[in-house]
Amino acid sequence: MRTNKESSGLLPWRGMARKLCIVATGAALFHVTSVPDALARCSCAGVQNIVTRARIDINNHTTDVGNYIVDSILKGVAQLSAYSKRETEAARRIAEGRDQNAVLRERQKIRALAEGGRYDPSASGCIDLSGILNFGGGQTSQGVGGIDISNLSRNRSYGNGAAGAGVRAGLLAVSQEIVVDRDALRNVGGFADPTSDVRLLTEAMTLDTSNQQVAQAFARMVNNMVDPLPPKPITEEEAKTTVGLAHIASRQVDATRRSASHAVFTYLGDLAAPTGGGALADWAKKAAGPAYPNNVGDKVSKLQAMDIFVHSRFPNPDWHQQLAKMSPDAVMRELALTQALNLYVNWERFNLERRDATVSAAILSTKIDGTEGAGTGAPVAD
Repeated sequence: MRTNKESSGLLPWRGMARKLCIVATGAALFHVTSVPDALARCSCAGVQNIVTRARIDINNHTTDVGNYIVDSILKGVAQLSAYSKRETEAARRIAEGRDQNAVLRERQKIRALAEGGRYDPSASGCIDLSGILNFGGGQTSQGVGGIDISNLSRNRSYGNGAAGAGVRAGLLAVSQEIVVDRDALRNVGGFADPTSDVRLLTEAMTLDTSNQQVAQAFARMVNNMVDPLPPKPITEEEAKTTVGLAHIASRQVDATRRSASHAVFTYLGDLAAPTGGGALADWAKKAAGPAYPNNVGDKVSKLQAMDIFVHSRFPNPDWHQQLAKMSPDAVMRELALTQALNLYVNWERFNLERRDATVSAAILSTKIDGTEGAGTGAPVAD
């Protein structure tokens, strides 16, 4: 029975040496009679050397085989790694190609939409709209605004300052001022007698009150309408009397009711007064077009700016043709701009309606003055 060491192959060469030694000894015994020194020549050391050399050769061969196997494995791993790198590079290039195709596809879509008119501007988009945003008005206008005219008229009625000099002088001086202004301001603003023609204000898209004569005609027209013949102011001595005190109270009531009319003229004057400066005038000249019915000068009001916008749309046949060619997005932008204008116009109309309501209230209160019991409708005894 083999030992564990022999069966495991750990000491193969020791058993082989023992066998070789036995064979050699047997041979020596066989020839003992003829070769007496044969046993002496059978050297275990020599056999051991043979075995050792064989073991070394086998070990070297095993090592070479092992190295060859390891080298083959390493080469295989390197080859697999190269395949993996190539596969990764191929996947990256495929991804890049996919991204490039997606970008080109999106570009083509945008180009197709642009050629189809999706990004075409609306009709108003061809005109610089920076000027229309500079409306201003009132005391910030380029000319005399409606609020300035109303303040001037009220000071005249009270007999204050230079405007009230004629009122302080008496009724004859007031009458003379009316006639002198009528003769001096004929044909101003295109009207034969602008001091008595309210169309000077209501027909003008821009009332150029930067012109002194136009502003004077506007002021005289307002005075003739609201308070043409104001009485002389009450003196301090008269104010101490009962009659003087009654006159002061009466004129205060009149001034309150006349202020409703002044409020309307203030509003209309501010709408028509030039404002916005050169930016608004430049915009108006470009936006008006050849079919615009009103004159566009170097000064423009916000009323005329809105008028130009309206005339550039519905009454303009070119706009209808442009609208028919617009893309849906361009039409939506045009609608948004039109709705913004409508919102602004409705707001201006609301402001005017507030003033009209005040005038109506003043008219109603004036009609019931002096009627005893008018507030309750109860019969009045004799």
